Amino acid sequence: MPELRRRPRILFVAPFGLGKKATVWARILPLARFLAAQDCFVTLLIPPWDTPADAGRRWGDKGVEIIHTELWGGPLFVLRRLLAEIDRQQPDIVHIVKPRAYAGLVQWMLWQRQGRAGREGAPRGPWIVLDVDDWEQAWSGIGGYHPLMARFLEWQERWGFAHAHAITAASGWLLHKASELAPGTPALYLPNGVVPPARPAPRPAFDIHRPPTILWFTRFMEVEPAWMGRWWQAMAAARPDIHLLVAGAPLQQGRNGPFRMALGRGDDAVTWLGYVPAAQLADVYARSDCAIFPADNIPLNQAKCSVKVANTLLEGVPVIASAVGEQARYGADGAARLVPADASPEEFAAAVDDVLSRPGEQAELALRARSWLLSRYDWEQLGEELLGLYRQLLQTTRPSAQDVTKRAYYNRAR
Repeated sequence: MPELRRRPRILFVAPFGLGKKATVWARILPLARFLAAQDCFVTLLIPPWDTPADAGRRWGDKGVEIIHTELWGGPLFVLRRLLAEIDRQQPDIVHIVKPRAYAGLVQWMLWQRQGRAGREGAPRGPWIVLDVDDWEQAWSGIGGYHPLMARFLEWQERWGFAHAHAITAASGWLLHKASELAPGTPALYLPNGVVPPARPAPRPAFDIHRPPTILWFTRFMEVEPAWMGRWWQAMAAARPDIHLLVAGAPLQQGRNGPFRMALGRGDDAVTWLGYVPAAQLADVYARSDCAIFPADNIPLNQAKCSVKVANTLLEGVPVIASAVGEQARYGADGAARLVPADASPEEFAAAVDDVLSRPGEQAELALRARSWLLSRYDWEQLGEELLGLYRQLLQTTRPSAQDVTKRAYYNRAR
């Protein structure tokens, strides 16, 4: 593919900051760093409503300019600041991160501008690329949104798919959804990647003085509490000395309560870690003999691309996971023990017990996982694919906003 004549300007618009939510720091920032290393001007524009201490701050990160807007004045003023920064930078490509909230509003405003500019014969502005890593509508019930807000966010998501020049999708499910909602729009499968460690993480020797320990990363929405209760009963029956580490905070306050009841509120065999900061993950991995990722076969789980699954595999922790969505892809080629999507809690427990009973298989799973992830999910490889999409856009004739809208709404009734 021919090289571009000048350094392209890429600007990512995030929906939130660099706090607990993983999308920006675990997905967008690695991509932005790669693009900066490939001689692109790259900016990450953030309305930090979830990390308000960052408001107004700017800094550089491995060639990426990170800009946090001020928050005073309310949403309308924040949106105006975001648009003003885009106008100041004059990017070639604006990559919208999630078609909702502030990022979705920026996408809407840029699209309206381009429609007006096209009718008036003026330059249409930057290419608009949309990144999706979740089916946001599936979170409405969990997020506890007011019905009117839920309807607005549902409209915003569908509108966002239908009004972009290209789409990057973190899962096969979302890639298919893009073909439904925006037929004819270029779409790239762009899963979450991994950063190769300087050296393989050594697994600690088995400690005979502690019980076999299972790690469960959760946001308390992947499966129902009753399912986990049955699984835990089956595990305890097979291994009375088993221990469970539960890592994660609920997205909705109180949602972990039913899980505590199902697993035993006062059971010493369960340790509730809550949210684990990145700096403490190595210790949690070292305490774990395997990790589990059960998941119901529903759109919420089919659409997402869990970076926790990828990082756990890369750390050498044997993984037992439901073969749902991207978990099946991450665990392919023997990287994880995949359990059928419709497996019962008892069948899932039997798979966990089998892995724990086979130390040799645990080591083999770790080796296969590292090899598979680095061959397919290295951020540099994924970044090259994204850069190829950008080049394709910048070297082709831009369709009008009206043409894209008509093409997208052809399947609106579906």
